[in-house]
Amino acid sequence: MISKRPRVIKTTARAATGGVIVVAALLALLFFRGAGSGTGDGESSNPLPSMVTTESNADLAEKPSETTLADGGLTADEQKALSDQVLSILIDEHDYLMEIPGDSTTIYRPTEMERLVELARQAEGDSNGIRVRILQRESARPSAEEKLKSALAAAGIDVDALYQQSEFVP
Repeated sequence: MISKRPRVIKTTARAATGGVIVVAALLALLFFRGAGSGTGDGESSNPLPSMVTTESNADLAEKPSETTLADGGLTADEQKALSDQVLSILIDEHDYLMEIPGDSTTIYRPTEMERLVELARQAEGDSNGIRVRILQRESARPSAEEKLKSALAAAGIDVDALYQQSEFVP
């Protein structure tokens, strides 16, 4: 009896055809994964696209109380940020963002370092004496962290009153 052996050329051609189909399917998925994912002009209208927010620009325009000063010279956002007696600051590259606790999600607002230092002075602190919690994104620069810590130290906030979270914030 003559046994039939698979021909190398046929199996190689089938494998190559299967590989081409898989690669074509992956390219099609990458190409057609969704329309409207960008603005088209290369510029973003949001300076911090990775910032977690629950409010649209229309909502922000309707809330003048967030920019007006309330009792004690604090805005409504600053009062919310200090409501837990601990001020949370997120460092993203060279930018500083103030954490504003919300009902369902947390909002991070860009804030100048001088204002953050003033708010840190007003923070009462928790039962452990922590007045400032420092959060970081993976893109946080060590120089920005050192500038913040030295500004807080110059304001009289001791290193023992700082807590730096070891995990990164997405």
